[in-house]
Amino acid sequence: MNLRNIEAFLAVGEAGSFTSAAKRLHKTQSAVSQAVRQLETELGVPLINRASRSVTFTPVGALLRSHATQLVEDIHKMASMVREQSKTRISQLRIGLVESFATAVGPALIRSMLSEALNLTLWSELTPRLGKALLEKRADIIVSNDPFIEEANLTRYELLREPFVLLLPADFPWDTRAPNLPLLSRTYPMIRYEAASLMGSLIDAHCQRLNLRPTRRVSVDSAEKLIATVVAGIGWSITTPISLLRAREYSGAIRVVPFPGETFYRQLFMVSRRGELDELVSRLARLSCEVLTGLVDGELRKLLPDTHSQIWVANHETLHPV
Repeated sequence: MNLRNIEAFLAVGEAGSFTSAAKRLHKTQSAVSQAVRQLETELGVPLINRASRSVTFTPVGALLRSHATQLVEDIHKMASMVREQSKTRISQLRIGLVESFATAVGPALIRSMLSEALNLTLWSELTPRLGKALLEKRADIIVSNDPFIEEANLTRYELLREPFVLLLPADFPWDTRAPNLPLLSRTYPMIRYEAASLMGSLIDAHCQRLNLRPTRRVSVDSAEKLIATVVAGIGWSITTPISLLRAREYSGAIRVVPFPGETFYRQLFMVSRRGELDELVSRLARLSCEVLTGLVDGELRKLLPDTHSQIWVANHETLHPV
């Protein structure tokens, strides 16, 4: 049996349709359909019921799927192990990162990856788009705010858990010991991450739980713009400690305050397709945690003396696939 045909068959089952599977595999719908038909011809039995709108497997197709999923994973894992043992450099490695992680850990990853890949591409993007790129095989590894737990064929490591903090201009006439959030929301504009970002969604959801309804909002598409807008005295914001590493030069122009009331957190995950680069991803996750630990114990301890202890970074005992 042709491995590509088996992968097309599995993709149809995972995506739920030939059209979605074609997008995920970067193939035409007819190519995916032809691959599945070739597999059915090789086996001499129908594998997929085509009479209904949604894709369903025949009993034989369901049996093949249960065995083929593990088979494909084992083949990819074997290739990864052979590459690791022979130290063969990967021809191309594509890594997508959320912006805050790219700033904090990106340079260290680049240095480490130069010995692993002949061609290396790193870029930053919003979490939903990173997940889509990984599933459509336009990215090999991502670091995102979402573990995409609903996707069964992914390997994910939790790297970091950090509390959200309140960000105020240094010259705000405000008592930072007990900030009155409802009054703050009514008095000054809230500078927020755009709604398409997972960070923005988490913050908006928490504000709704607290019944906070800012009278004015300014939406931005990056932590750098958010911090600069607060520094300019335009309004206040909610962000995370790692995101503040973009504010090194503004340390005297902003005040960072623990979020009043219930603490809520942002998580960072390293995610990859299971069985493809498992050993490499494990090493990168360990390296990332070492860099993050250094930042938390060093720069963030000075910047956030009241909050840095709430930041959790995985170590060699707690770092494992989730």
